[in-house]
Amino acid sequence: MAKTAVLVIAHGSSDPDWLALVESAVWQCRADLPIRVAFLGGVEGRSISDEVRRLEVSGATTIVVVPLFATAGSNHVGEIRVILGLDPWPTGETDLIRVPVQARILWCPPLEDHRNVEQIVAERIESLSRLPSREALLLVGHGSDLPGCHERWEKLLLRLTFRLQNRYAFAAAGYATLRPDTLYDQACELVQKGDVLVLPLFVSQGYFTRQAIPKRLAGLAYRYEGSAYLPHPLIADWMSQSIRMALVTDILTQRSMYEHGREKAVEVGWQSVSSHAAMQVTRSI
Repeated sequence: MAKTAVLVIAHGSSDPDWLALVESAVWQCRADLPIRVAFLGGVEGRSISDEVRRLEVSGATTIVVVPLFATAGSNHVGEIRVILGLDPWPTGETDLIRVPVQARILWCPPLEDHRNVEQIVAERIESLSRLPSREALLLVGHGSDLPGCHERWEKLLLRLTFRLQNRYAFAAAGYATLRPDTLYDQACELVQKGDVLVLPLFVSQGYFTRQAIPKRLAGLAYRYEGSAYLPHPLIADWMSQSIRMALVTDILTQRSMYEHGREKAVEVGWQSVSSHAAMQVTRSI
C-alpha cells in the first residue's frame, strides 16, 4: 500500500466540461503516486473530507496537497488550510467544518506567478496582440475584499503586469479585479493609451470569463478571447513540479531537522531549496 499520495484540490462546478478540464490536467500529471481530486463543491462524494479518507484508507500516511487556485489570495485557499489544520481555527462563528486528517500534510503553493503561468498568459497575449507599441494590456483577476487576501491579489497582479510589460513593451499596462470591482475604471484609463487587450487570470473558463467580464466591459472597445489557464498542458507540468518540490523539500527537511523532531505539516515554497539541491535529492527519490 502506498505511503505517499497526492490530493489536488479545485473549486468545483456543476458544469461537467469544467470538471473534465481539471480531471484531464490531473491525469496528465507525471506524479508516479496515487492521486485524487477533491472539490469544494458541485460534485457529490468528492469533498476534501471524502478524498482524504479514501487516500488514508488506501494506506497513505503522507499527502501532498496541491491547491489548484490562482493565488493564496483566494478566500478558499485560506479556508482549505484551516479545515486541514494547517492554520488556526477562526475565532467567532464559522461555517467551516474540520477535516479529520491522520496523514502528514505537505502543502504546495497555488499557481501564483509561476513561470508556467507567465508562459500561458504570454501565449494568450500573442494570440491577441498585433502591435504592442499601440496596445494596452489589462490583466483581470477575481480579487478579494478580505484583508490580507486583497493584498496578495494586488501583489500577484503587479508582478505579472510588470514582467509582461517588460517583455512586450506595450503602450501601457495595468490590472483590475472583480472584487473589489475596478475593471471598468481601469479599462477606461487604458483605452486612451491604445487598443486594450483583456487577459483573465482564471484557472478555468466559467461564469466570470464568459459573462461577468464581458458584461462589466459593455460599451468599451477591447480584444478578448476569455481563455483561462486550462486546458494548457503547462498546468499539468506545474502540478508535477509542485509535487516533486514538495517531496524534495520534505527529504531535505527531514535530513536537517531529524534530531529536533518533525511537525505534522510541511510548508513548501519555490524558493525552499536550491535547484542544485533539488536535483541531487530528486535522483534519490
